Amino acid sequence: MKKLILVTLTALAVASMSLRAQGGAIDELFTNSAPRVAAPAVSGPAIVGQPVGQAPVQREWLVLVFINGVNDLGLLGFADKSINDMEKVGSNDKMAVVVEYGILGIADPATRTLKIPKGTKTIYIKQDADAGKITSQIISTSTASDMGSVNSMVRFAKRAIRRYPANKLALVIWNHGAGRLGISYDDMTKNHMEVDQLGQGLAQIKSELGHNINVFATDACLMQMAAVAYELRNSADVIVGSEEVIPGNSYPYDTILGQLGVNTGMNAEQLGVVMVDAYKASYPAYAAASGNAGSGEVVTLSALRTSALPGFVGKLNNWVDAVMNDPQALKIATSKAAVDGAYYFYMEDSKDLYTYISSVNSKLGIKGPGAKNAGTALQNYIKNSLIIRNGVLPVSVKAQGMAIYIPELTYNSSNYEKLAFAADSYWDDYLRTMMEERLK
Repeated sequence: MKKLILVTLTALAVASMSLRAQGGAIDELFTNSAPRVAAPAVSGPAIVGQPVGQAPVQREWLVLVFINGVNDLGLLGFADKSINDMEKVGSNDKMAVVVEYGILGIADPATRTLKIPKGTKTIYIKQDADAGKITSQIISTSTASDMGSVNSMVRFAKRAIRRYPANKLALVIWNHGAGRLGISYDDMTKNHMEVDQLGQGLAQIKSELGHNINVFATDACLMQMAAVAYELRNSADVIVGSEEVIPGNSYPYDTILGQLGVNTGMNAEQLGVVMVDAYKASYPAYAAASGNAGSGEVVTLSALRTSALPGFVGKLNNWVDAVMNDPQALKIATSKAAVDGAYYFYMEDSKDLYTYISSVNSKLGIKGPGAKNAGTALQNYIKNSLIIRNGVLPVSVKAQGMAIYIPELTYNSSNYEKLAFAADSYWDDYLRTMMEERLK
């Protein structure tokens, strides 16, 4: 999840009743959006962002952002803020920016009312100087859309790919995230995307493209986990995500798009670095403005290369083998003390793998040289081959960009073992052994 700001059902009910009492329509929110352009009589429907009557412009980058604000994030205006940040830059002839936008509503604290939109909008982002309004062109609408459905995301992506062809694609999912448990929670349908469903969806988008998604990013909490990344390995070249929570303020889209818009020749890894660095650089100002400076909050956004994931699993399996074949090393590695030495996150069974190996190695001392050497090799691979960029704040945080599932008390096999990571790695076997060791 993004950092949660709770809105009670009671407050929503009161706001809705207030709106009804005023005779307001609980229907259309986008009164400040520009009307759709009528189709030209001869050349067919106008496509926003390209010359009328000409073939689609082949851009260098297409940036798609799937904004699921059908929850507290939309209600409190964070979805609108992200779009307004994008509008500071807008699309150009080398970069098209398109958003799928659905929100639960907008709460007006002055009038204690709640405006509830109907369905979703697809928006072609244009530059404007108005930070308070969404003025970009609405290119399509839907009165029935489930923002927690992978199918909704795939439909959006396919339509945008056909309408705005480009050499490279960046796809961002904006919402709450819960690591191995999924992403994109829709509070109206009560649906969300499971990790295996997300993998299937990205595979469909890849098929439409004819090549891998160049950059896939999650503007959501807790998603940079081994099992999540591995599920997406065959459909994206670079994955950007956070081990820890991401605040409602989200990515600094103005900075990211600003750099991409003037340097559209950058490749996927370069864009991944830009996203990590921009987020890290923006966070101190956000923390100060929101009153969170000095609160102990951390930044853990990272970018990884999926081509290194098979090698990562190989190194991880070597480590598991070495530990499992050394009873003394196994006892130390599975101990509560070793696990507690790992850097953990808001969802406590998500732990930084690099710091977990460091904790195990420090407790092994001169014992278990095979396990220790395998652990060091795994750490080196994470730091030097898998992770393209690791942006952490403060510098005292030792997390290295890849989290892994280590349960506190109960191993959720039904959720975990349906994932490709459990099939191809020995980690699920190791977790079962860990639970057994704790029962001794």
